[in-house]
Amino acid sequence: MKLNHIQQEEVLSFAQQLIRVPGTSGDEGQVASLVNQKMRELSFDQVHVDSYGSVIGTIKGSHPGQTLLFDGHMDVVPVREPDQWSCDPYGGIGSEGKLMGRGSADMKGSLAAMIYAASYLNRDEIAGTIIVSASVAEELIPGRALESILDTFPADAVIIGEPTELRLGFIEKGRCTIGMTAKGRVAHSSRPELGENAIYYAVNAIDRIKAIPLRTDSVLGKEVIELVEIRSTPSPGNGSVPDSCWGLWECRILPGENEQALLERFLNSQKDTNWQEKIHFAIETIDIPCYTGKHLVGKDFLPGWKGDEKSRLFRQVTAAIEKNGIPLINWPIPYGCNALASCGLRGIPTVVFGPGNVELAHRPNEYMEVRDLWKATEIFGSIMELNGAFA
Repeated sequence: MKLNHIQQEEVLSFAQQLIRVPGTSGDEGQVASLVNQKMRELSFDQVHVDSYGSVIGTIKGSHPGQTLLFDGHMDVVPVREPDQWSCDPYGGIGSEGKLMGRGSADMKGSLAAMIYAASYLNRDEIAGTIIVSASVAEELIPGRALESILDTFPADAVIIGEPTELRLGFIEKGRCTIGMTAKGRVAHSSRPELGENAIYYAVNAIDRIKAIPLRTDSVLGKEVIELVEIRSTPSPGNGSVPDSCWGLWECRILPGENEQALLERFLNSQKDTNWQEKIHFAIETIDIPCYTGKHLVGKDFLPGWKGDEKSRLFRQVTAAIEKNGIPLINWPIPYGCNALASCGLRGIPTVVFGPGNVELAHRPNEYMEVRDLWKATEIFGSIMELNGAFA
């Protein structure tokens, strides 16, 4: 697929429209309305909004073939440092070949590219079914909205449009959050010997967890086990020895790790200590209220995955990239995304590919190179056009 000047301007204009509607996780209603309207204007064969608010558009080809699902999330993180932006974070400004604004790279530019690429297809010439999903709440609960989409729209393969700078993402660390609870006994702070300070138990437990040997992958590097939050009760603690202390561990895990094995590593770190019975671990559950009123709930364990370079999807995407004249660079994905559900949980062949630099995401002055937006649209279109070309 090669875009003409009018098509380039259409893609850029819609990406700008998406950026101008903020839409943080659980508050994507206006973005969804814009996507819904655009898919209908572009004559998608079917447009569906699911119970969580994700928008799913379908294009049906004229020949038999696999079902490809292209996914891009609608939500963005909040703007926390408005004074550090040199432009309106929600202005969608184009300047010096850059598309500026919150979500430009992560990942409204890619979502616009996917939607328009599907709309430019010649349906008499393509095979199979092309689905474009605009999913909700990825920033807070990766994968779970896509799981729901896949329940209703089963796919043979999935392309996640996260920012990769047009490199082919083929392997990804999983993620998990583990809550640690230390139990003590409350007492007046003037007589601490009458109580058991839960913070002290937690500190001892933390030291043991920090000593857990980190596993390493030759491509992904070391796994991550990091303490990201801690709090105690009663709070405020004036006058009281705390009887409970809770901490949150965020883990970036290597492919092959499972829930029970990961928990066992935490539990084993506390063995043969005099506080062992005071420490408890559990995988956290995330509950996000969606703009539709329904809650998206899921256990926060998503296994890592590695793509198969011999798979039909990998060969199809590789051919599309090479057809559009850019170098093929296979890239280990350094962040978590919806591929953790499609491939990590469900084993559906998946790749991650999109315009934009993830190092600019979530930061002031986020931007995307406009030329990469257009090139991504062409490559997405080529992937769609090649559907059915590989056995």
